[in-house]
Amino acid sequence: MTTGQEDEESTQPEQARGRQRPASLAQALAWFAGPYGVAIIGYLLLNAAAARLLGREGLAAFVVAMTAATLVGQLGLFGVHRSGLREAARLAPDDLEGLGRLRGGVVAVSITTLPLAAVVTGVAAFFLSQDRGDATALGTAVATAALTYLSGQQKLLANYLRGLGHPRISGLLEGRSGGAAVALGQALLVVLVWQLRPEWGLVGALAAAALGFLPPVVLAWLLLARRWRGAAAPRGALRSLRIVLARDWKFAVSQLGGFTNSTVDLWICSLLLPASTASLFAAGQRLAQLLLIPMTAMQVVFSPAISRLSADPDRGKLQRLVRTGSTLATALVGIACIPMLVVPTLPLDLVFGEAFRDAAPVLVLLAGAYFMNAVSGMSGITLSMTHHEGYVARVQWIGVVCRVALGAFAAWQFGLVGVAVTSSVVTVLVYALMWFHARSHVGVVTHATLRPHVRLLGKVAG
Repeated sequence: MTTGQEDEESTQPEQARGRQRPASLAQALAWFAGPYGVAIIGYLLLNAAAARLLGREGLAAFVVAMTAATLVGQLGLFGVHRSGLREAARLAPDDLEGLGRLRGGVVAVSITTLPLAAVVTGVAAFFLSQDRGDATALGTAVATAALTYLSGQQKLLANYLRGLGHPRISGLLEGRSGGAAVALGQALLVVLVWQLRPEWGLVGALAAAALGFLPPVVLAWLLLARRWRGAAAPRGALRSLRIVLARDWKFAVSQLGGFTNSTVDLWICSLLLPASTASLFAAGQRLAQLLLIPMTAMQVVFSPAISRLSADPDRGKLQRLVRTGSTLATALVGIACIPMLVVPTLPLDLVFGEAFRDAAPVLVLLAGAYFMNAVSGMSGITLSMTHHEGYVARVQWIGVVCRVALGAFAAWQFGLVGVAVTSSVVTVLVYALMWFHARSHVGVVTHATLRPHVRLLGKVAG
């Protein structure tokens, strides 16, 4: 075991470089927990209001539009948000040149690829709505495009603020549905549409969700602009964009594969099953994905520390830290999954209403699979923050291919439960492969342990 003295000595090179000592991981987790808890409440309220506004026939369309907008928004960032967090975490406070490079990447994607992604998403939504005979196709297109751009901005700014040492502010922009500030705003606005203008239907729900992003994103931009004041970005947005594309394409492929893994099963249901049946899968999946929150939170908070510790060839401290975070996440997930596995109709009734009780088998199967995510630990973020994001991308796309092939066959032959079974099996496979790559290529095992080093959280900078 490593002594406290050795832990303190390992932080001396960082202090010697003139870095301001950031908050510890324990403090960062404490600041993150409150806003993330509020984000969960907002997420549940948003889904409850959308289910009651749109019913079993319309909920799947809302969830598909939300997830597609988030996916394309992340693709429009080309991975600059994840690489930006990694590089910002290692940046000395007086390194204006490095800060300028980071600024150039943010500006480049914000005025080129992200707006293009939003336009493409809006056009696709327009034609898909017209094919369904939707008279509000234009409204759906505009709302979906706005969702795409603003969700991308939320993800981009939250990662940069955290990497630059602002865990309190970034915590308000991270979590289910975009963080506490975003999720509560979205939930309130969708409730208002449900109560005051229910005839607006899908367009009203999507527009409300998009508008919920706007105030927090504007505030984050103002804070980030103040943080890098005096740091000149490289001249020319296209030049910065070329640098981003050459540097971060692996992150982009990994992020695209990861998010597609979490949503493609629902898209298959929406294409191959009746709308009311697809909505059942959407309800079960949305509830089960709450079990991903503890591990996601650990990954978000731990990622700057993992990035810094990866520079040390001795992997002992990194492994102890990662396994401690995995253990905390596993304990939380184990408690949260009990009602989903024992009385699945209860949470479905509370959030979506009695009309969605038939989603219970989906909830049970997916909850069991997501529990394995916590047990296998923080393998994906460990690979990404140690410059092994290519392996993450490879595993994610193996998962996507398996989901599409198996899920389509299962939907055709066995319906709703068949898709849930294949989704669960592939989910466990993805986590197992990620754990294997972290062990093989980083030299770190990430699964939960019976002997976590909790005191380490107070000694390692967040």
